Amino acid sequence: MRYRVAWTSRIPALLEKRSFWTVLLIATTIFAFLLNFYGIERDLMAITPHLLYIPIVIAAYWFPRHGVTLTVGIAMGYLAMIYLIGYPHLELLTQATAYFYVFVAIGVIVASLSGTQKEQERRYHGIFDYSEAGVFLVVNLRSGPVLEEVNTRGAEILGYRAGELAGTAFLDLFAVQAEKEEVMARIARGGAIADVECHLRRKDGAIVHGLLSAGPLPGRRTVFTLVDITERKRAEEELKASQSQYVAALDAMMDGIFLVDEGGRIVLINSTFRRWLARIGHGEGIIGKSAGEIIACLEDPVKKLINDVFSSGETRETTIRYPFKGRDYSLDTRFIPVFENGKVARVMVVMRDVTKAQQIEEEKRRAYEQIEKNIEQFAVLGDHIRNPIQVIIGLADLEGGPFAEKIREQARDIDRTVAQLDQGWVESEKIREFIRKYYGVGK
Repeated sequence: MRYRVAWTSRIPALLEKRSFWTVLLIATTIFAFLLNFYGIERDLMAITPHLLYIPIVIAAYWFPRHGVTLTVGIAMGYLAMIYLIGYPHLELLTQATAYFYVFVAIGVIVASLSGTQKEQERRYHGIFDYSEAGVFLVVNLRSGPVLEEVNTRGAEILGYRAGELAGTAFLDLFAVQAEKEEVMARIARGGAIADVECHLRRKDGAIVHGLLSAGPLPGRRTVFTLVDITERKRAEEELKASQSQYVAALDAMMDGIFLVDEGGRIVLINSTFRRWLARIGHGEGIIGKSAGEIIACLEDPVKKLINDVFSSGETRETTIRYPFKGRDYSLDTRFIPVFENGKVARVMVVMRDVTKAQQIEEEKRRAYEQIEKNIEQFAVLGDHIRNPIQVIIGLADLEGGPFAEKIREQARDIDRTVAQLDQGWVESEKIREFIRKYYGVGK
């Protein structure tokens, strides 16, 4: 089938070659002159001069730049032949002179029309050949649609050389049967199609993702335009993949995150923030609303800081406190600008619940304050212990006797123990300084 189609497609290509028409012009000119010479001998001058219209039309149409010159040359050759053979036959010479002017007039008219047509064809081919889109001229034969002409860009898209696709069955280029049927069904109805996504097979077997448009032309022809969107589709897929990874990364974070556009509407939230909203009764209809609509207490601080980030392009931070079910919650919140083309297009709001951390810090502060009080009380208690010991030693010295020395020895042991406790209290002063410095206790 391909060979039959290829042979059929060679005929239009052959008719476009100047060498073919040059040979045909020479052959028809010689043939016409020979028949005119024969006609003069046989008195057929009413018929044979009309044969010269064939080379004149060929010369004027296919060689418009030199068409008039060639026409004049053919006409003068005919006139010269009549004068040489028919002189002094006045009627014959008059008839030949009239034909001369008719030949020249026809040549001028045809050359003028041909020149205009060739100029239009050159403009058409300029658009056709230098278009950024692939252009395919398809002729609808009984065997099916066949590629008659393909511009350079179209051949490049499909991996072929210019002219290599001529004669190829157009439907063989489609990689998906459903797309082939859809396109041909719409073309068969004589309608145009616009921006239909399709998959075409390249010469090397790779698949081209393109946008196909088509419109009917006279002579059972259809012009198709193809825009290669393979790279764009690949970029879209990569963008979708990166967006999925981006969303997955946001969902994996423990902080609540949401993005707002310049109008203050929420365009994206992560799973942590969604769960947090669900706990306070906002599980659905979040996207497209403002943060203030979702959480009333966020209206003033969030709206102000979001507008500030859009205008300044700088990150802002604040701590938001709000009551819920009898408890006060604290959120450390950051407002981060997201730039597109050098302009803030989104603001990312990152909210971290620090309520438990603040409670732990408060408990630690109270514990350190209690430790300091205990240390101070212990120092006072040491003084209270030494005073009774001094009294006991004094009484033992006054009473004397065998037990006095034992009493003094026990009293000294108690004093040494209290001295050791005093030394520990001095060393604990460093701890107290540390607590004052880093925890603000004791100020």
